[in-house]
Amino acid sequence: MVLAKEDSLVYGFKLSSVGSGKITPADTVHVPSGMDLAMKLHYLRGVYFFSSEAAEGLGVLKIKETMFVWLIEHWRVLGRFRRSESSGRPFVKCNDCGARFIEAQSDKTLEEWLEMDSSIHKLLASNQIIGPELFFSPPVLFQWTRFKCGGVSIGLSWSHILGDAMAASEYFFNGLSRTITGKEPSPYPETSKPNIQKFKHPSPLALKKVDSVGDHWITPNNHKMETFSLVLTPTQLNSLELKLLGQNPNPAEEIPTFELICGVIWQCVAKMRQGSEPKLVTICTKGTKPAVAECGNNQIISTVEAADVADMDPKSLAAMLAKRESYEEIQIGELVESENGASDYIVYGANLTFVNWEDADFYGFEAEGHKPVCVNYSIQGVGDEGAVLVQPGPNGEGRLVNVIFPEKEVLGLKAELRKNDLMLEINN
Repeated sequence: MVLAKEDSLVYGFKLSSVGSGKITPADTVHVPSGMDLAMKLHYLRGVYFFSSEAAEGLGVLKIKETMFVWLIEHWRVLGRFRRSESSGRPFVKCNDCGARFIEAQSDKTLEEWLEMDSSIHKLLASNQIIGPELFFSPPVLFQWTRFKCGGVSIGLSWSHILGDAMAASEYFFNGLSRTITGKEPSPYPETSKPNIQKFKHPSPLALKKVDSVGDHWITPNNHKMETFSLVLTPTQLNSLELKLLGQNPNPAEEIPTFELICGVIWQCVAKMRQGSEPKLVTICTKGTKPAVAECGNNQIISTVEAADVADMDPKSLAAMLAKRESYEEIQIGELVESENGASDYIVYGANLTFVNWEDADFYGFEAEGHKPVCVNYSIQGVGDEGAVLVQPGPNGEGRLVNVIFPEKEVLGLKAELRKNDLMLEINN
């Protein structure tokens, strides 16, 4: 099937499906946990850029042949969502409908794509969501795009209800790389079984209940959201640390890079919003369980609260983020579980949200002995309070920071970042 040209940068779309080499037994289902259901209105969009040398091992036929074997162990992603007739709780009917595979091309070179603002990378991964017809909506899509220079990108569109960024990248996508080299696909990890109980904890602050969306699973925003990116080199990060911590910081006062970046941005947002500064923020970090042990939403979710954020020292804000003590992922899962998935919630953008993907193995994929030259993950379905996503920079060096905010606030936030005098260079 050939789709109409939609954008001058990417065109020539061809749509097909790719499935498993083995039929899944009849009546096989996957029931998402409460934590999974809390993330159902969010989507991960990952784009992997490969050089022309690496692209030699990433032809469409080669990838599809490998997927035929690889997806035998990933039968959950090939199914479609349904609702329980008795409770309405969503589940996956593993009926081998397949994952969508999109082919496209671009007249730009790999280098030209990497010189553009990272927000434009959204054109290289499908933005399809679940619904409004659940049985026609694939939870996973791939987009293979050939560049003018011979390089390629592979875009992964992943429904967050299936798992967090570590599950999507480290276990799922990197597993394709291992299968390409001839290794047997790893067995799919076990997932936690739902345990419906009466909720007994205080309501989690990181979770926001939204109006029912029915079977059209997308965050109901009041504002149009926009993404822009910061590319921070190792030199810039060193300068930031020197600015905030001094020449010879006390080891007892050491603050990780992620918290330093987020402390600065938190204050910039507070100054930009003037009078409605975000006093409560959410932090999402990598869970303690490795993705190969349990595949799902295992991220650690915390909240931190502060007053007079605009007037605080960014170092103090960063220290508060680093010393966070409120962990809510268990309460979130239990609350959604207690309702049997009847309500709709969001996490990203419920409060101003900082997401730490620094330790995600985004560069673990190899083709022809070459790793991606750049990997860019973003989130679709962020709430109006906004989100900041911190991940490894190009070639795994420095940091790539994606900032997702209401469109009307972007210019003001960029202005605050520019005049902050902390070596945060905005990639326009």
